[in-house]
Amino acid sequence: MDDVIRGHAARVRAADPLVAGQDELREPGAALIETRAAAGLATEDRIDPGSMRASWSPLIVHRLQARVSGADPEGALGGLLDRWTAGLRLDEPGQALAVTWPSRDTAPVRALAVRGFAPIAVAGVRRLRERTVSAPAVRRAGEGDLVAVARMYERLVAYDAQFGWVAVRPSTSARIKEFLTTEVLSLEWCWIAEAGGEPVGCVIVQPPARSAWMARAVNVGPVAYLSAMYVEPHMRGQGVAAALTSVAHGHAAAQGATWMTLHHALPNPLSTPFWARQGYRPLLTQWVRHVR
Repeated sequence: MDDVIRGHAARVRAADPLVAGQDELREPGAALIETRAAAGLATEDRIDPGSMRASWSPLIVHRLQARVSGADPEGALGGLLDRWTAGLRLDEPGQALAVTWPSRDTAPVRALAVRGFAPIAVAGVRRLRERTVSAPAVRRAGEGDLVAVARMYERLVAYDAQFGWVAVRPSTSARIKEFLTTEVLSLEWCWIAEAGGEPVGCVIVQPPARSAWMARAVNVGPVAYLSAMYVEPHMRGQGVAAALTSVAHGHAAAQGATWMTLHHALPNPLSTPFWARQGYRPLLTQWVRHVR
């Protein structure tokens, strides 16, 4: 297995030096699967339907953390996927399979596509540079903005739910308000854009001290994480999102962050081109398959 991991890490490093963590394979409680020129750790993630996480994922997700090497990485990944899926019990409703793969390591990924996996989300990254930002219509959100930010956050979840991975659940509204109150407005950075005195957009960023979970995937730092962005439909295409992003980038850089990361839905026709224009490029891609 060590040779497989070393070969995998070397190939990924050549494709994208920013991707971290590819030279190890560890996950407490995971089941080890080994095939020719491949190794993986399989886990089952059961999510509380009443939790905040339940709005961002199917409730049962089977995950594979894979490493492949050799002259035929596609074949190696294919064999590992077949062994993994053959051992799964998929008799409960609402299940899905997920494999996260370095975006620029494209040689193996046909093995995912031909087995019914589709790229649903990407972790993006861009460098930050400290600079002065002027955006008079953007201000820091406070406790008095809870209702407005919660309303926009709910609309963000509802929009992303169209693409099949996110879901609006009975608990979504309550969990969003709780999350904003206990975490975002008190511990993180949140800004609101206004037009005519009314909130029309928001952006939320986790500072480096709260972004360690994401920083582990990147070989640079300090890293901040842009967790949410929303602009009301009637204000799109007027520079609101760009202004929010600019303020978030400027503040994060001033606070010592040198890189910003985020996730966005690849099928989303708004976010994918927007984040590319803002300088983000793919780091990791999540490939998924729903179980019917």
